[in-house]
Amino acid sequence: MPIPTRLPDAPPDPLANRQRRRLCQVLWLLVGAFTLVVGINLASGAARTAELEGLIASLLLVALPIVRRHFRGAVALTAASLLLGLIVLIAHNQGLYDEAVLAFPALLLFAGMFGSRRMFLGLMAIVLAAIVALFFLHQGGLVVSQPLVPMDWRRPFVIGLILAITGLFVWLIVGDLNATVRQLEEDKEALEQSHAQIEILAQRDSLTNLPNRALAKDRLTYLLQQARRNGGMVAVMFLDLDNFKTINDSLGHSAGDALLCQVADTLRGCVRESDTVARVSGDEFLVLLGELQDEDAIVAAVAKLTHLLGQAFVVEDVDVLVTASLGIAVSPRDGDDPDTLLKHADMAMYRAKDAGRNTFRFFDPSMNESVVEQLHLAAGLRSALGSEQLMLHYQPQLELASGRIVGAEALLRWRHPELGWISPARFIPVAERSGLIHELGAWVLRQACMDAQSWRELGLGELGVAVNVSAVQFRRDGLERHVARALASSGLPAQALELELTESLLMADASHLGNVLQRLSTSGVQIAIDDFGTGYSNLGYLRNFAVDRLKVDQSFVRRMTSNPHDEGLVRAIIEMGHCLGLQVVAEGVEDAQTLARLADFGCERGQGFHWSPALPPQDFIAFVQAHQARA
Repeated sequence: MPIPTRLPDAPPDPLANRQRRRLCQVLWLLVGAFTLVVGINLASGAARTAELEGLIASLLLVALPIVRRHFRGAVALTAASLLLGLIVLIAHNQGLYDEAVLAFPALLLFAGMFGSRRMFLGLMAIVLAAIVALFFLHQGGLVVSQPLVPMDWRRPFVIGLILAITGLFVWLIVGDLNATVRQLEEDKEALEQSHAQIEILAQRDSLTNLPNRALAKDRLTYLLQQARRNGGMVAVMFLDLDNFKTINDSLGHSAGDALLCQVADTLRGCVRESDTVARVSGDEFLVLLGELQDEDAIVAAVAKLTHLLGQAFVVEDVDVLVTASLGIAVSPRDGDDPDTLLKHADMAMYRAKDAGRNTFRFFDPSMNESVVEQLHLAAGLRSALGSEQLMLHYQPQLELASGRIVGAEALLRWRHPELGWISPARFIPVAERSGLIHELGAWVLRQACMDAQSWRELGLGELGVAVNVSAVQFRRDGLERHVARALASSGLPAQALELELTESLLMADASHLGNVLQRLSTSGVQIAIDDFGTGYSNLGYLRNFAVDRLKVDQSFVRRMTSNPHDEGLVRAIIEMGHCLGLQVVAEGVEDAQTLARLADFGCERGQGFHWSPALPPQDFIAFVQAHQARA
């Protein structure tokens, strides 16, 4: 089955439509011209000539209806009719002296306008052959080539008509050529604009118009080549905006985009014309500084940058404060190729975030070792999830007024088969960066709820269990589902489960977190603020969030008997909690004197080495049973 040149629902071809329209115009023009000549010849008594010309006009009329259906067929029929008709007219009338000879150039123009190259060359060959044949026929006496004498007005009229039609053909060809040239120029301009736009999209960030990672990498390559020739250093700075997600979520994505554009303008104003500022991802920027003589110039640039970023940005009539974490790698000390420098600057940036954000760090080789260690820990943690290497230990929580055990805090422990016991301070950040924290957190919730329910079944009383929750778990919007599944699979009442959050988590994502906490609290789950006093200690969020308890950080509790300032701080936190209707839990109770002071202040609960460290599940059960037996 032949493949159609154009699908039925494809858009029409403007050039083809123009050609069809032009052919119809030419055919009507030729039909009109031949009809006029037929009338003149009939009036002059040249009936035979009029019959021939009428036949040609009829053939042209036949070609008109088939133009739209079969363009090439209509062109071929028209060309053949004109060629044969002109040859017969010449032979019948005055031979090579006949004015019809002047129509051959017009016929060739017609073939050039509408026909193929093969048609044009074929017609030219036939025309030349016809002229030669007419000459030899005249020489042989078969055709008479002789002008009519005397000449009348019809001859100049027909000659003028032929020349006018030929001139019209030329005018149409020139017009079409000019239109085609204009169209080509427009297409060329549009193509150049498209190429320019493609280049911008390939090398520029569409939001800020800053160079993207690819263009920044090319410029870094150039700066390194220049530094090798001229000496000097090149600094690569990775900059990540702190808590940008909070701004984006609270004010909206359009406000976030506006803030990014303002930050981009600020960064451009911090560097020289020869330096580069690029946006490499959502809230990450790259700053490239070349031709530096010492690190003092880098520090000065960082100081200028952090100072300008520290000023409030006005976004939708709201003053927004922005801080940034910067990682810096310097060539040639930290590497002499783009990939190495970018990787080292990225490592340094994450080290700055780990140091508390709103600061900068230069790369040092120990960071590489740290990354390798983290990769090994992440691989080991992934396999530990399916084994018995992970376990929960429980530190008892007691009611200070009665001395009764009311619950326990679940603390995750990892016993690596080769490295031994690994501190949560080492493996929890690795789990958060690798994404394992979600699976790990779900396991902790499930296991803690099962253990707490088993305590009830053993007759240890209605003990509650407290589980620490990572900020990363909240951001994924799966915490509520994990909590519901853990409670349903264990049968533990929701009131017996307490989730511990840090102050920084509450402040970082207030709008989203408030809704989640309200739904959890409505279901009966208890909410506690862990390490209270080390963060913002903001009364506003305590009033606005569904919080049940405050846990005073152990660093204050341990020093309260030796440091009046810490004692006053602990007392203030307890009184503030009571004013807000919250219970207070003291962490790090290590002696009887501290316990007595906390009781005097009205603290409800405590935990610490004064009673017990965190214990494995069986040891915790034994401790509770022994404690209850003594009571």
